[in-house]
Amino acid sequence: MEREMQMLRALASMSFADTLEMAVILGEAYATVHRALSGLLADGIAARVNHGTVHLPTSGRWFLTAEGIDEAADQLGFAAPSEFVRAYPVSQQWLTLLLRRMDAVASVYRLAVALSPGHSSLRSRVEFHRRGRFDATITLHNGRSFGVVRQGLALRRRSLHDRLRAIAQYDPSLRPGTVLVLVPSPWEQRLTARLCERVHLYDCYVAEESRDALESENSHLWLERTWTYGDEYHTLHDVRSRCRSGRGWLMQQRGRRRASLPHPERMARSAPTFGLSPSEKRVLDLVTDHPMLPREHLGRWLGVSEGRVSQVMRSLVDTWGLIERHGRRGRVRYTLSDGGIRHVAHRDRAQLPAARETWSTALTTDHHGRRRHLGHRIDTWARQTRHADAVTWFLSELAAETLADDSSELLWTIPTERATRSVRRGEPVIAPDAVGELIAGDSRVPFYLECEHRARHPRGVRAKLRPYTRYYHWGELEDDHPPFPFTLFVVDSEDIEDTYVRTAAVMRSMTIPVLVSCRPVLERSGILGRSWRPLWAPASSRLRLSELRAYRWSPLYNVMHCDGDV
Repeated sequence: MEREMQMLRALASMSFADTLEMAVILGEAYATVHRALSGLLADGIAARVNHGTVHLPTSGRWFLTAEGIDEAADQLGFAAPSEFVRAYPVSQQWLTLLLRRMDAVASVYRLAVALSPGHSSLRSRVEFHRRGRFDATITLHNGRSFGVVRQGLALRRRSLHDRLRAIAQYDPSLRPGTVLVLVPSPWEQRLTARLCERVHLYDCYVAEESRDALESENSHLWLERTWTYGDEYHTLHDVRSRCRSGRGWLMQQRGRRRASLPHPERMARSAPTFGLSPSEKRVLDLVTDHPMLPREHLGRWLGVSEGRVSQVMRSLVDTWGLIERHGRRGRVRYTLSDGGIRHVAHRDRAQLPAARETWSTALTTDHHGRRRHLGHRIDTWARQTRHADAVTWFLSELAAETLADDSSELLWTIPTERATRSVRRGEPVIAPDAVGELIAGDSRVPFYLECEHRARHPRGVRAKLRPYTRYYHWGELEDDHPPFPFTLFVVDSEDIEDTYVRTAAVMRSMTIPVLVSCRPVLERSGILGRSWRPLWAPASSRLRLSELRAYRWSPLYNVMHCDGDV
């Protein structure tokens, strides 16, 4: 009976944890927890639903059924189930919130597993937040506490930074001892760590949301930036040992006005987070990053057949209504529907009005009386369709080529909305069309992408290159994108490509790592092929991206030099 009461209490406190997570957080043996949960499943007290994310494998996640809530209320000594759902986060309101944020909830549970001892009944506690700056807090058996902040694709960088600034202003005795921040890419990781240093948010570690960062105790993936040592990468074991204990954490008070009895089974069946596979969630992320994505580019990006694209989109468009189709057969594009905008906004704790002003395809009228799309990214696409298609064509072709080449891998890319980088206050910014990192043969190639259709003459070319000369001569590019980023310009024709080369040849400052190519050459020779002309050496022949390993950037002299044969 005591074991059953313990499992009922655990299910009430940790809805949608899987068996391993529950065992480690409770400090119990996996077999013991599995046996107890199987018994509750057979009695109809608990249910299990499969869930996976882009970062984590699919697993069965447990929750109390309606019958289980009645049973738990009785066993734990509550006068009525309505009192039980007020005391534990299992009300309809709480389950709705957890289901909307389920992908983030899964990441927090996995992080708690990596931080917890997992034996000798040394129990940890995981608490999710309805509101406030933290997404969740993890408290270990010894009182050491960790506040988790997550940035999803729908959460703007400014919103994340506002949260971190507010956390930095908290009384240190009234917040978790250590702050852990999860971000979508290494680019955001470095920028966020730099912000934490500027706002004096100490004991803060930033990691890209990935399986290794969430599960591995011994991988140096958690970045801390300090004024003294610069960027330092730590393991989760180091983070746990460096967390200062003895701080009192002021537990959040759950709102008690509304605590309705839930219908857990029905809610789980109708939740997209459980109905979508990890591959379908990846497609949703691609469309979020690249609205109005052409169908053929999506297929190349995923490296799948036309039939598989149809299967995935049937689920996302017809079954769940998260994506909407635009255009006729042969010219189909995909973008977030209104339901999809709500889904990603709730998933990432973003403001729904701000999300609609980013992705909505609804038409509105501006202050000049002109018709425009409500979502600024959709409106930008409508004005710059050719440019947007050029960017997604390049990225999808690069993804397809790296999938077909065993020696290459496209590690990550992000669009221009998340890639803008200020150089200095009052000076121009670089706003590349995409930022990414590529492994090509033996070369690791961090890159900025510029698909340029307007700069066709020397004057325009100089104006386009000038912000990058400032950026490379600034001297901190290796902190942004180590070891140092190449900039890839893609233009329309070989004639325009020649204009770039001739213009660079007479610019004294054009000793920076910039390469240019044109779409006809890229279509003929491939992005990974011998297609790129280095502007720091205009007279040299075309290079492969895999040959860039022979070149080095000298930050002392601001020039490129060759270390070996190309």
